[in-house]
Amino acid sequence: DESQIGELIKRVGFWKTKAKNIKKVANILKDEYNGDIPRTLEELLKLPGVGPKMALLAMNSAWNEVAGIAVDTHVHRIANRLAWVRKPTKQPEQTRKELESWLPKEYWNDINHDLVGFGQTICSAKNPSCSVCLNQKICPYTKKNN
Repeated sequence: DESQIGELIKRVGFWKTKAKNIKKVANILKDEYNGDIPRTLEELLKLPGVGPKMALLAMNSAWNEVAGIAVDTHVHRIANRLAWVRKPTKQPEQTRKELESWLPKEYWNDINHDLVGFGQTICSAKNPSCSVCLNQKICPYTKKNN
């Protein structure tokens, strides 16, 4: 039931929309995929509420297949601050394409996991803790803003 799902996830942003999508996806998976998840990125992206980040994370978790870099808000912000993109990007999908153009594929799986915690604790969106960051001496963002 959608309301039960909502109760379980109401601490997350856009929980009402996400609850609806979870219910829809559960039915699609049950009816069309025998209760499993699709095996391709293209099929995952057709599911309601599933974007590139979630599809790439699912491919990796479910099938141990690295189909691309999962770029969330933290990876997007950090890649731009550290100038890992040729020019500043506005959207995570742009950042993903930039990172995939130069980062060896062997690191694609780990980058999201490695940077999310860093983005939550040190390189936060507002008031980043540049003074305690191990990258402060090489970080273009720190040099520009401190």
